[in-house]
Amino acid sequence: MTALPMFEDVGSAAARIKPYTHETRVVGSRLLNKYLGIEVLIKCENQQRAGSFKTRGAFNAILARMERGEISKERGFVTYSSGNHGQAMALAAYQLGLTGVVLMPTDAPQVKVDMTRSYGAEIIMYDPEDDDRIAMAQQVAAERNLSMISSFDDPDLIAGQGTAIQELLREVKHVDAIVLPVGGGGLISGSALVTKVFSPNAKIFGVEPENANDAQQSLAKGEVVSISSPQTIADGARVRHISDLTLELMQKNVDEIITVPDSEIFTSMRLVADRLKLVAEPTGVLGLAGIKSLVDSGKIARGSRVGTIISGGNVDLDTFATCITSPDDALKEMQHWQS
Repeated sequence: MTALPMFEDVGSAAARIKPYTHETRVVGSRLLNKYLGIEVLIKCENQQRAGSFKTRGAFNAILARMERGEISKERGFVTYSSGNHGQAMALAAYQLGLTGVVLMPTDAPQVKVDMTRSYGAEIIMYDPEDDDRIAMAQQVAAERNLSMISSFDDPDLIAGQGTAIQELLREVKHVDAIVLPVGGGGLISGSALVTKVFSPNAKIFGVEPENANDAQQSLAKGEVVSISSPQTIADGARVRHISDLTLELMQKNVDEIITVPDSEIFTSMRLVADRLKLVAEPTGVLGLAGIKSLVDSGKIARGSRVGTIISGGNVDLDTFATCITSPDDALKEMQHWQS
């Protein structure tokens, strides 16, 4: 059984990855605060190296394995990803002089495929409907003697992802709630570990797209639930299921997972661009998209301090422009390339 990561593991990860990652800024919006009646503190991981928080987990997972002798110049790794994790792992491989192989789905955004390839990683494409990416990665690992690293089901990854909220809480000191995007569950699992120490009374909420709510269903049922073909513009949350590891951590530490329609994702992308002058990908604004619903429902009280993350900014500019100006066209395009 995989050992659960602890608060101390996040601290170790922070020290390990410091030379390779940015301490991203925390921003706010007076207009957004006035509109919601709360103070929103936003960690800009869209400005992280490789464009997302995934860089934190990638470097920690690889460096920790190098310390344990599981990865070396002679023995690289294989992983699988819809985009941001693959980019982050490819960057780490390039930076550390390692061999990296990344399995990516055929419906991955082209900008993410191109960026992953630009760092020098070998890419193997798979059909998300018919292929078992984990089995494929395991086969590649066995055939080439590579170390296999999950995209979220890994204690070192989870500890690395938790360093983003650790930085936020060290800067702002106290929050009443943390609201985070949920894909595979690594970000919220690692973030919860440090939130329970820095702001022990804070509520911890996750946000998924309505049509990709496998984590919400898993928490309700008490076991991992799989969705065969999640339909959402938020490609980073288009995972079929979380893992036993992230489910256990969320059961221990997360108060609730809520969902938002894709229409709220588009609204939040536009708000971030208009008010914060930032480019965010659809998955990146899930936390912000969920905050209004939580305030409206009374789950977050007026006057609260709320921390969240723009988790990524890897979106091609044509898609970004369509999302913030013509969301109906963006949905039609999504349905076209998923068909």
